[in-house]
Amino acid sequence: MFQRTNAVRKDGFTLIELLVVIAIIAILAAILFPVFAQARAKARAIACLSHLKQLGTATMMYMQDYDETYPSGWGEGAPAGGTIWRISLQPYIQKYGGHANTAGGASYDSSTMGQSGVFSCPDRSAGRSYGPVSYGYNNSQLAMYNGNWNSPLVNGVHAYPGYPQAHIKRPSDMAMYADAGETGNAGAAANRGLDPNYDQGGGNNCVGYETNNGQNATGDCGPYDYKPEVWQERWSPDWSFAVPGTTERWRANSDGGRRPISRHSQGFNICYADGHAKWSRGSVLKAKVGSSQDVFHNHD
Repeated sequence: MFQRTNAVRKDGFTLIELLVVIAIIAILAAILFPVFAQARAKARAIACLSHLKQLGTATMMYMQDYDETYPSGWGEGAPAGGTIWRISLQPYIQKYGGHANTAGGASYDSSTMGQSGVFSCPDRSAGRSYGPVSYGYNNSQLAMYNGNWNSPLVNGVHAYPGYPQAHIKRPSDMAMYADAGETGNAGAAANRGLDPNYDQGGGNNCVGYETNNGQNATGDCGPYDYKPEVWQERWSPDWSFAVPGTTERWRANSDGGRRPISRHSQGFNICYADGHAKWSRGSVLKAKVGSSQDVFHNHD
């Protein structure tokens, strides 16, 4: 007769088996964590695009109420229609991330307005000194901006009144709002280290680009060789961004260097002058001023 013996029962993993399981988990984590990070970045980019689309819709509603005129680029406490765009749009936005504006005072310059809500990009640089918004308005092209801070008085205040919609040659192809940031002198020095061509387009002397596909343009009009995808922001653009070749705020100075910033996959979200919004590569900023690729200037 054969005697049946009981097999030895294992109560746990051996050290080798445990190490194998840990190695497999580590490999899976190394594969999946970058995917998760990309998914989160994509979600933030989509939320940002939604914010800009809401700003575009609010602007179209505003224009219906104000004779098809774009919001003012800047205004010191003037009534709606003559004050800064981020104040003028508040009545058309349910959750703008701040308290209501009266006619100036704390709400006008609030450092907290827009740090949540549609005026703020979820991917704005953490730890920076942010003001009211993280989006900029294409002030030099959509408002009557005279190239310097000392603008004419409108109703007794400094203002850059918005242009009528008919003034814009290609609303669906011209940026109105975009991811933007400001550098100032200290940030500009750092950006020059990252991009030797950082100062291109700062000549403020491009002329004749409005017609003939930019062929009439003279001066500092591009195409440019800088690298927008590496630029770093130091704080909020507050209200505007500059465009190359035509405005002083493209330069870096005490409150300058306001530019579109590539926050999302080496590109930025843009809301166009007809209200639609989409993502664009940072390289679109390098286009020759007035050419068919240029979406930052008012041209044929």
